[in-house]
Amino acid sequence: MPDAQQKHHTAVMPQHTRMLAYIIAGCIFAAGVFKGYYGNHVIAIIPLTVLIPWSMGWLADWLENNHPDQVQSGLFLTDATAVGFGIAAAGYSMVPSLTFVSLLMASAMAFGNLYLLTLAGFCTLVASLLGGLVFGLEVLPYAGTPAELTFVAIAGFAAYVGLSAFYIREQSNAMLRVKNEMLEQQEQAIQLSRKLVKYLPTQVWESIFSGRRDARLQNHRKKLSIFFSDIKDFTETTDEMSPDALTEMLNYYFDQMSKIALRYGGTIDKFIGDAILIFYGDPTTKGAKEDALACVSMAIDMRKQLQVMRQKWQSMGIEKPLHVRMGITTGYCHVGNFGCESRMDYTIIGRDANLASRLQSVAEPDEILISNDTYLLVRDRIMCREKGTVRLRGIANPVQVWEVVDFRADMGAVTTWIEHELDGFAMLMDINKVKNYDKDRIVKALEGAAQKLKDKRIV
Repeated sequence: MPDAQQKHHTAVMPQHTRMLAYIIAGCIFAAGVFKGYYGNHVIAIIPLTVLIPWSMGWLADWLENNHPDQVQSGLFLTDATAVGFGIAAAGYSMVPSLTFVSLLMASAMAFGNLYLLTLAGFCTLVASLLGGLVFGLEVLPYAGTPAELTFVAIAGFAAYVGLSAFYIREQSNAMLRVKNEMLEQQEQAIQLSRKLVKYLPTQVWESIFSGRRDARLQNHRKKLSIFFSDIKDFTETTDEMSPDALTEMLNYYFDQMSKIALRYGGTIDKFIGDAILIFYGDPTTKGAKEDALACVSMAIDMRKQLQVMRQKWQSMGIEKPLHVRMGITTGYCHVGNFGCESRMDYTIIGRDANLASRLQSVAEPDEILISNDTYLLVRDRIMCREKGTVRLRGIANPVQVWEVVDFRADMGAVTTWIEHELDGFAMLMDINKVKNYDKDRIVKALEGAAQKLKDKRIV
């Protein structure tokens, strides 16, 4: 059913049921006059049973314009008042009175408001007493109620209940259709959002969907730890690779690095060719010290993971091993949405963002260089080696540089890391992460590899 027709259907059905209730009342009065149960003065009431519901359309429009929240309650109280006068006009006879009250209660089932029902009962009582002053307070005898009048009352009430049930069923079906449409739209929105969020940093889309951030042009100055890396001699190394192999290799590299970054809570800004820009401190932060420590820890784990990845790349036919250079700095940058209202980019702008890129450019393969600001925040947890001061392109003053060695906890005699890398051999093991149930399997694998190496004659 089209939306316009559905809206029209749900709007006119209550008016139909109200019209039917008043017609039933008119038929009851007509049957009573016909059988002589009521006097001729009741004949004047019969046209009102058609005029009142017809004129209530005007009342509904007025309430809709002036008191939109009171439309249903206003019409219901008007019906209650009409029932009170109807009871008085029917001479307080039991059958008509019970029929009128039953019709009103059947209509009230849609409201379920105890206060409104109490107020409607009061209106009915007051209206019946006022109607008694107009029509007389004489109570007609129950025994004299014509059978025809009783039949009209019962048949009319049954017809009203049937029509109401039909309307409720149609309304339920309409609501069910709307619910299903909403669920379909919601599922489509979820599927679309899952696709779109892949183009945004995880922390950004989470803050947008939770309502903590608006998608509008805004930025602020904040202290960040910024990471920049790229693959050394990437163009020369991959020059002879097929596009498919290059794509597979690069996607695998980005996937592994992104997993590590997200594990440490980094905001992945963008991929620029083979370069990666990540920062810590926005939209969530644990403080400058913890942010810097997380950033450097991420870089160390990336470097260790690259040792494993080089073995996979060699199995893909990449003869030259790929090595990555990394630069990290900590300082104030402007971070937020830049661009225009129709197209914006969540990124960082500032001197320190450029400094991280410059540090990376002077790093040796697999080397992590950090600025002095970052070193002062992480030196108690990270072992670093002083590299002196260097002049960087685009930076006016010389910069104090430190080389990241490893976690202090992993240095010394009781190191938890075991790593070796030679041509045709790479091993990386974190003893702290080895489970008890995997220990024997690892030992057997190492012993088997050692035995094969001993037995093999190498020319």
